[in-house]
Amino acid sequence: MTGEPVTTLYDFQLSMLHAMCQSAPAQAAELLDRIGATHADTSIAEARWWFGNATNNFTTLTEYVSAWGAPDSESIERDGDRETRSARWDLPFWPGMQFEFTAIGRYPRLFHRLLRQPGVPVPQLDSIVDLAPWSCTEEEFLNSGLGPFDDDIDLGSTGHRFDFEAVDPDSGRWRPYRALFDWGLLQSVEPVLVRLSKPNPAPVADETPIDELILTGQAGRAILRIHTEIEGNGDAAIAEYRHRYARLARERPNDFTLGEAADRLSRRR
Repeated sequence: MTGEPVTTLYDFQLSMLHAMCQSAPAQAAELLDRIGATHADTSIAEARWWFGNATNNFTTLTEYVSAWGAPDSESIERDGDRETRSARWDLPFWPGMQFEFTAIGRYPRLFHRLLRQPGVPVPQLDSIVDLAPWSCTEEEFLNSGLGPFDDDIDLGSTGHRFDFEAVDPDSGRWRPYRALFDWGLLQSVEPVLVRLSKPNPAPVADETPIDELILTGQAGRAILRIHTEIEGNGDAAIAEYRHRYARLARERPNDFTLGEAADRLSRRR
């Protein structure tokens, strides 16, 4: 990586914003006006992050510290002989938010997530009216009293889509909704239109082993299964997913069917 350009933290935030220009256009336009940037700037930053530099190939926290400076907060957890280190940087584009990279033991890949700065209150998510664009993180959504979450679709490295049911504030009746997340931040919640001529099939229990979901790149389904297994703690579900992923990478590295490069190319643009 020596000599290759790196994406600054500012440019990384621009690259995050690129997808949001489509998924939350009003909020993205307001932010672009505040920082004095354009949609074209986000496109250039996004292309550079994914394809033009070394930064998104970093495998150690030290490399990010060299590129972005000292993290705003850090933590170390130990479980037997396994050490988990996390480093978090504040995101000026989204005040109160941080972006975290986590290194687990000797596993040669970093996990990432969006979360709130320590001490920043978590929003109360009691109904569909509380789910405004950019109002919550993916983990906060999973930890809310909403749901159950019937379906999840992984849209690639940066996006997730959740289907769930909630009470319609106008009619007072339950109806299906769809929540879209980019980079772990809620972008939109829309009602799902159901065709009356098309009967809804009975729900089928997902009996695919969680390890197989991880090995085949179905991160969203795996996290939802773990989330149910540990009775509704989203933070713990994602942490457990990371631990299982790292274990499988050590024990069954040749069984993964979705490589990192393919995962990047499959993301929603």
